[in-house]
Amino acid sequence: MSAVEMTKPAETMGDVETGQGGVGGPLNLPPNPETGKGFLKPIPETTPMEKTMGIVGGACVVTALAAMIVEQSTIVILGGILSSIVGPYAYWQQTRLTDIKALKETHAAIQEEVDRFSDENHRLSSNIDHLTGSVNNLKDVEDALQILTQQQGKSVNAFAKQVQENKSILAQMQTNLKANVLQNLLSVILRSDTDQDMKISEAEVSDLTRRINNMAGVRVHENRFRNAIQNKSVADVMEVVKNLLNDNIPDSERIFELSQ
Repeated sequence: MSAVEMTKPAETMGDVETGQGGVGGPLNLPPNPETGKGFLKPIPETTPMEKTMGIVGGACVVTALAAMIVEQSTIVILGGILSSIVGPYAYWQQTRLTDIKALKETHAAIQEEVDRFSDENHRLSSNIDHLTGSVNNLKDVEDALQILTQQQGKSVNAFAKQVQENKSILAQMQTNLKANVLQNLLSVILRSDTDQDMKISEAEVSDLTRRINNMAGVRVHENRFRNAIQNKSVADVMEVVKNLLNDNIPDSERIFELSQ
């Protein structure tokens, strides 16, 4: 997996908190529910039609009683009784019709809410699927970052190991260079004692200095070197050469310096 492929899932994911989607489009969040508002209209205790039927029923009973009192005939009494029964029954029937109408309105309102909740459930199911995909993408990104971290850790360890190896090699090369330069210096000093008196004269100092300057891998501070070996024996000059091996000498007193 390349670095582009490993970081691609992060680019395709949206912002869940702001409702923005990635490849799958914007999150289809349901609308916020309305508060402080009911979905059913209030039902009055008595409707105008019930009041009208109550008045009509009461009038039927009153007129029937009045007719029975006045006429007192069998037919009038029977008609009055029927009127007294039909009037209140008609009022009772109207109250039942009102209840049925209210039940129908309630059923319609509940069905509307059920349909709305069903739509919201579908939207939420779709959003859950979308968020599940986002979680899977995040898992892929986490795995990719973990792989990168492991690879970087291995690279750092390998680099540190290589640095240590290079330091060891450089130190060995420095030691070998010092040994070669020291051997060459001793050889040059012995050859510079042309009269074989085991002393370095003024003329021999100039020749020795010239030869050292022509050597590869070492640079000599000529004035310091002349002052250190003037009219000294070869053995004393060899002691001066040990200046090359001493790493604790200040730069102002150093006679020889290794050069690359």
